[in-house]
Amino acid sequence: MSSENNFSIQGYNLVTLLKRLEAATSRLEDVTIFQENSKKDVLHASDYTATQRQAPRTKSVGQGAGQDLNAESSQPSAQASLPVSIKEFDSLIEGFVKPFVDKSEKVDPVVGEVGSTLLKAFIEERNFLLAVSKSKKIEPSNPIFAQALKPINEQIEKIIAIKDQNRRSKFFNNLNAVAEGIPVLGWVVVPTPISYIPEYKESTEFWSNRILKEFRDSADTSQVEWVKLLLSIFDCLKVYVKQYHSTGPSWDPNGGSLEDALAATTAAVADGPIPSTGPSSSTGAAAAPPPPPPPPPPPASVFESDPNSSSGAATSDTGINAVFSELNKGESITSSLKKVDKSQMTHKNPSLRDSSTVPAVSKKVPPKKPVSLSKKSAAAAAAAAAKPPKKELVDTKWVIENFENTHDLIVENGQMNQSVFIANCNNVTIQVKGKVNALSINNSHKVGLVVDSMVSGIDIIKCTKYGVQILDQVPTISIDASDSGQIYLSKNSLNTEIYTSCTTALNIEIPDQETGDFKEVPAPEQLRHSFDATGKMVTSIVEHAG
Repeated sequence: MSSENNFSIQGYNLVTLLKRLEAATSRLEDVTIFQENSKKDVLHASDYTATQRQAPRTKSVGQGAGQDLNAESSQPSAQASLPVSIKEFDSLIEGFVKPFVDKSEKVDPVVGEVGSTLLKAFIEERNFLLAVSKSKKIEPSNPIFAQALKPINEQIEKIIAIKDQNRRSKFFNNLNAVAEGIPVLGWVVVPTPISYIPEYKESTEFWSNRILKEFRDSADTSQVEWVKLLLSIFDCLKVYVKQYHSTGPSWDPNGGSLEDALAATTAAVADGPIPSTGPSSSTGAAAAPPPPPPPPPPPASVFESDPNSSSGAATSDTGINAVFSELNKGESITSSLKKVDKSQMTHKNPSLRDSSTVPAVSKKVPPKKPVSLSKKSAAAAAAAAAKPPKKELVDTKWVIENFENTHDLIVENGQMNQSVFIANCNNVTIQVKGKVNALSINNSHKVGLVVDSMVSGIDIIKCTKYGVQILDQVPTISIDASDSGQIYLSKNSLNTEIYTSCTTALNIEIPDQETGDFKEVPAPEQLRHSFDATGKMVTSIVEHAG
C-alpha cells in the first residue's frame, strides 16, 4: 500500500484537511483579535463622558437646603427636553473648557481673557447645535446658515484681535496657541469633521511646544498643565464629534426652520443660563461626590451565545462549538441539502424553461460622487470662507491669508532675511516695501502685487487673473499652473528671468523707450517638438505670420 493511501480517509487527503482546518482556525483568531480591538475603541470613545458624569451631591438638611432643592426641581423639565448630544456637549464644556479657563486666569489676565472668550465661543456653538437638532437640514451656502454662525465667528475674531494687540506680551505663545486652534469650531460646516479637527490641533501644538520648551526646566508647572488642558479640548471634541456628528451637524428631518429654532434658542438663553452638568454649590454642607459610574459594557463577541435566543436554538451548539461541529461532520455535512427531484430539473423538462420568467438584469448605477470630493462643494466653500483673515509676522515669514476685497495691505520695511507667503486671497492688492528674500502667491484670485526688490524671486502657483509690478529688481519669476496674468517690468528689471509651466494667457509689459508707455509682449504657449538626425529633441516656438 502506498504512502499516499496511508494519509487519506474515505477519499479525503488528511494533509489537505489539516491545512483547511489550520486556515479556518487562523481566520477565527483574526476575528477574535478584531473583536478585542473594537472593545478597546468603544471604551476609549466613552471614557470622556463616563468620567464626567457624577451623581448629584446629597444636600445636608440645614439652612438654605430647601431653597436649593426647590431651585433644582425647576430644572429637570428643561434638562429632559435636551437631546443627548447637547447634554454631552455641556459635559465637554463643564469638564474641559471651564477648567482651562480657570487655569488661564491664573497664568495671566490677558490669557484669562482669551480663555473666557474661548468659553463664549463654545457656548455659542452649543446654542447653534441645539438649534440644528430642532431644524431641517439646509445647505451651508444658505444665508441663514451663515447668520447662525455669526456669533461663533465674532468670538473667533475677538480672540485673534486680542492676540494681535498683545504681540509684546511674554505670554504671546499662549495667545497664539489659542488663536491658531480656535477655528476648529468651524467643523460644523465640513462634511468630514473628524479629519478636520486634528489639523488645528497640530497648529496649536506648534506654539504649545514652544511653551513646553520654554518652561521645561521651570519649577512652576502651571504652563505645562495649561498646555495639557488646551490639547485635551481638541481630543475630547474629536471623540464627541465622532460619536454624534461624524458627517456634520445632526439635523432633524422632521424639524422646523433653522431661523425659528435660533430665535427660540436665543430666547431660552436670555431667560436663564445654560444648565450646568457639574455639581452645584449650596449654602449647606455637602457630602463628597461618589465615584464616577463604570464605563458601559463592551459589545458581545460574535462567538458568545445569545441567552435570549429561542429554546430550540438553545439546545444546539453555538459560537465556536458550532463551527467545529460542522467541520467534524465529514461526509454527512451535505445531509441538510434538499434533494432536487427530476421533475424540477429544467435540463430534463424543457417546458419548465419555456414557462419560467427570467428577471431583467438591471444595469448597476455607479455610486454618487461624495460631496467631499467635489471641486465646487458648497460645504468646502463655506469652510474656506469661515477661516478668518490673517496678516502676521511669524519668525521671519510674513503670512497673509484669507483676505477678500481688501486693497490696503502693506508690508512695511521688508528685510533681506524675511519672506512673504500669500494664500487664499480674492480681489486684494498687496504692496511689499523694502527688499525681502522671497515671495510666494498660492491659490489666489485677482491678486495685485507691487514689490520693490527681492534677493531670490517670486513664485506664483495656481492663481488666476493676477498682476505683478516690479519697481526695482527681481532676479527670477516662476509661474506654475496659473491663468490670465500680467507682469510689469521696470527698466532696472528687464534682465529678470521668467519661468512658466502649465501657464496660459500670460502677458509681460515692458517699458517702451520711445513712447514711455508699457509695451505688451505675450508669452508663447504653443511649442513645436521635433528630433534631429542624432535623435535629440529640438523644441521651438510656433510663430503665426500674417
